Amino acid sequence: MARPGAVLLLLLVTSAAAVRYRWLDPVSLQGPAVQILSAESEIDCGLLCEEASPEECSGFIYGPDDGTCRLFSGDCRGPAIVSSQQTTERYMARSKCPGNTSDPCACPAGFIRCAGRCLKRLDLAVTYTEAESQCAALGAHLAVPRSDEENRCAMIAAGGTTVWLGLTDVITEGQFVGADGCGTALSTDPYWGDHQPNNMNGNQYYIVMGVVSNGQWNAKWNDQWGSELFSPLCQLPLCYRPDCQ
Repeated sequence: MARPGAVLLLLLVTSAAAVRYRWLDPVSLQGPAVQILSAESEIDCGLLCEEASPEECSGFIYGPDDGTCRLFSGDCRGPAIVSSQQTTERYMARSKCPGNTSDPCACPAGFIRCAGRCLKRLDLAVTYTEAESQCAALGAHLAVPRSDEENRCAMIAAGGTTVWLGLTDVITEGQFVGADGCGTALSTDPYWGDHQPNNMNGNQYYIVMGVVSNGQWNAKWNDQWGSELFSPLCQLPLCYRPDCQ
């Protein structure tokens, strides 16, 4: 007898309009599997992932030859892919998007879809640490643009407001690590403003997009002190749809 929910999950996994799991190829997986279990089928492997929280299982790889079910926590998709970590195996990525057959590209309420990502600017001015907490409360992290298109989308979502991005060089000066868990962004990226990052007074470890100069909003990146007050720009980690622009 099939386990509860198996028929529904089968539809979700195999349907062209799948919204719970999506086969992502290519994808970079950050580190080894969190859990290695046994399962009789890909459906059962998906159910094991479903029993864990989204943070504990962001997706899975099932080996039909030996019944190995590998559950992963964290994956990098789209422009964030690191070729040296790229897998060619059938990785089924979990999604928290509310998409359905009538609107498969839907983001949760309040988020906008752009370049496959779901973004939301919060209308409040807070420190960097508080901005992280505000996004985390939505199941998101501070946005990390990793392509020209994603940077343009961040500009659109910012809407002329200075926003916190999810990049810091707290650990190593000049190596800005992304809150998405997908590595660093180069300090030579064209998104930086003139003479930025400059690490003024030796402790500007956090990045904002957009500064106002002479009454004009400039969408370039700048490093800032974490105690400054800016709006959080949040990005959902498990809601990437490369086919949705």
